[in-house]
Amino acid sequence: MNAYKLIVASVVVCFSCQPKQKEATTTANTSLATEKPDSAVDLTKRPGPDAPRSAADRLVRALYFEHNVKENPFREKKDRALIDQYFAKPTADLIWSDGQKASGKVNRAKINLLFNAPDAAVKKTWVEPAAVGGTKAVVFVTYQNNGKPEEVKIDLQQLAGRWRITEMYYSSGKQLTQLLE
Repeated sequence: MNAYKLIVASVVVCFSCQPKQKEATTTANTSLATEKPDSAVDLTKRPGPDAPRSAADRLVRALYFEHNVKENPFREKKDRALIDQYFAKPTADLIWSDGQKASGKVNRAKINLLFNAPDAAVKKTWVEPAAVGGTKAVVFVTYQNNGKPEEVKIDLQQLAGRWRITEMYYSSGKQLTQLLE
């Protein structure tokens, strides 16, 4: 009789533990699925205006709307911290070294490098949702330049868990790093 009770208790314990093991396996598989590798395909898809916002496009929004007028990193000459807040190290190095020169390659008093256009010509700026593919992202910024629609394509990379701008492509075909080299 004791042997019978022991067998029944063992069977009950085995069956009660089984769903928990499957659940743990499912949770582990789900967490692996959410970590996506870098995907060029994801970056070529341009999200619609109703797409959810991400940390990548919030960084670009902060750059364009909060720091365009008062604290534009492209016009910073005394403290590099603002530049490093938005740009990856190689790009930040180019911005900082060009800004330290008496006459840099770009006349920053006349040209705003956020748009590669004079401040007075730029109106109505929109930052679109980011296309994210793993640790890389693309954000498009559209604006009116003397009444004509133009856009800047911004490439970002996630470094140490934070998004940083690696390159800006202007509608004229020029790149930020080319302008500063």
